[in-house]
Amino acid sequence: MIALALCGFAINLLLFIRHLAGGGIAGCGGGSACEEMLNSRWSQVMGVPVTVFGGLCYLVLIFALVGRVRRLLGFCLGVIIGAAVWFVFVQAALVGRFCPWCMTAHAIGVIVTLSGMRLLATGGGVFPALGTIGSAAAISVSGIALMQVFGPLPVTHVISGMGRAANVRSAAVHARGSGRKVEFDGGRRVYDVSALPHLGRPDAKRVMVEYFDYSCAACQRMSGYLDALLTKHPADICVVVLPVPLDRSCNHKLGTWEPDHPESCELARLAPALWRTKPDAFAKFHHVLLDNASASAARAAALRLVPLAELDAALRDPWIDELIQADINDWVSFSAETRNMPKLLISDKRILHGLPSGEADFIRVMEQELGL
Repeated sequence: MIALALCGFAINLLLFIRHLAGGGIAGCGGGSACEEMLNSRWSQVMGVPVTVFGGLCYLVLIFALVGRVRRLLGFCLGVIIGAAVWFVFVQAALVGRFCPWCMTAHAIGVIVTLSGMRLLATGGGVFPALGTIGSAAAISVSGIALMQVFGPLPVTHVISGMGRAANVRSAAVHARGSGRKVEFDGGRRVYDVSALPHLGRPDAKRVMVEYFDYSCAACQRMSGYLDALLTKHPADICVVVLPVPLDRSCNHKLGTWEPDHPESCELARLAPALWRTKPDAFAKFHHVLLDNASASAARAAALRLVPLAELDAALRDPWIDELIQADINDWVSFSAETRNMPKLLISDKRILHGLPSGEADFIRVMEQELGL
């Protein structure tokens, strides 16, 4: 049990270090499922990384084992198993991905608890041991859940300047067209709102530009936040949406350490193709793609909106691949702070990286940034 407790402590220490290295920014494009979990709102309790509490709990457990403090042992085991139950639920139901290191730590917690239960039962009986561990587990689950759900939300995004993107001009494809032009970074980046896929009114008071991936879980949640902002300020907000597929089949800037998102390239090509053929249906199709659509399902949805000949003709347009490669290059140039997406150009030199901890938090920050 002491050996397992030391392993549990070591894993919590490792995850704490990885959390610090990740900068606490939630999003896709910067790493694995572990990074997504470690940088999500569920990675902290009252602003403190959960790995700190996990490491401390294992240290107390070791002390209880060495000192044969049975009361303390039962409480620690209950807290460990309760935390394991809660965070497995979070990964399965709320995040939708499993962190292998986290699951290994939880597996160790289960084994330690079963071993400890047997140890406690030999000294005082099975039912008293179950009562102590069960009570502590109930307190652990309810306490962590209440603090994470109703407590202060951690900051899981960052707003920065253009960074190394300064002095890098936008690709010509973004400014091509005869519609309304919006500028960022002192005029170095220009976007034609009417010519590019967008949500909301092109004549809105404020125009933002989002770089995202259709298969990115954080980007899918951000879509809901943007919809809420557009609903609240329909005359004030327009969002130009530019896909950056995190798929090596078309994104050669993806690092070897970054997970691949299969079929992202197909989804990223279908969206502007439908925009070119039937812009009035783009918003509906955009949300279909964000709803975990496969490439085949997305194509079928597109064919329900436009004829096959028109869609295929649009997909052959070199403008689509030119647009996607320009979006990828922009993602790289905006990634001095973090490669995580989504990235949202808010105003002249302000970029939001990653996913805010909640819809209300996002709307509050955007209203403050945009003066709404």
